[in-house]
Amino acid sequence: MIIEVKNILGASFKKCGEIKRINIFCRLVLLCFLLTGCSYEVLHYSDKNNASYSSNNARVASVPSSGYHRVQGGDTLFSIAFRYGLDYRELARFNRIDAPYVIYPNQKIKLSGAKAAVAKASNSTAKTTTSTPTEVKKTPAQTSVSSTPKTVVKEPITDTKDDKPVGDWSWPVDGSVIRGFSNAGVSSKGIDIKAEEGALVKAAASGTVVYAGSGLIGYGNLVIVKHNDIYLSAYAYNERILVKEKQNVKAGDSLAVIGGKGEDRPLLHFEVRRDGQPIDPVSVLPKK
Repeated sequence: MIIEVKNILGASFKKCGEIKRINIFCRLVLLCFLLTGCSYEVLHYSDKNNASYSSNNARVASVPSSGYHRVQGGDTLFSIAFRYGLDYRELARFNRIDAPYVIYPNQKIKLSGAKAAVAKASNSTAKTTTSTPTEVKKTPAQTSVSSTPKTVVKEPITDTKDDKPVGDWSWPVDGSVIRGFSNAGVSSKGIDIKAEEGALVKAAASGTVVYAGSGLIGYGNLVIVKHNDIYLSAYAYNERILVKEKQNVKAGDSLAVIGGKGEDRPLLHFEVRRDGQPIDPVSVLPKK
């Protein structure tokens, strides 16, 4: 009897030991899954933050090897030109896109050669405008052909720049410049202005909002204002955008609530483009 009790107790102890070992094994497996899951999440969000807010990403992008840009949701012709440092007028002309420059998702925008077109247009515009009327006057035989002079005369009209004065520029926020302009390598194509928490980002000059969104990598919530056919200004890393595309704004009107990048908050990244090319914003802003 005693021996049978010992055998029963021994078997039960063995089963308990097996159950404990199974429980420990299950816990270890669960712990491994948790650790791998956590490490994935950390790496995922770290990469995303670096891509969105690193100051080195606020730059003119290089033209893809394909020579094309595929239009994505939220893109405008102005934002595409801004991304690659191109004059939006020349980009539109190169792709035969007429005003008001409507583009569509998945549309292919040709970029290669657009920069060369900018240089050719600036060198040949004056020659085209002066040579066309003299040829028509000196050749009476051509007066009977109505289609030829009309197509030639239209070229200078589309090339004419709206270079009316922008007006007085003003600082988009009150603050101190903590990062200056540089046109070398991947350095900043604008200036970083440190301001107060909750400050309103204001239009540096009157114009029309041609982009308001977060589709340009490296700029966060971005607003681009067209002042005329020569000048654009850009306001990046905003916490919240207060305007919409195609909205007319006056100098000093609120565009957004200041945000920042990474640990640099509150901060505004401000750029000015002349004929699509970045220039030092301080050169047009009033001296403090």
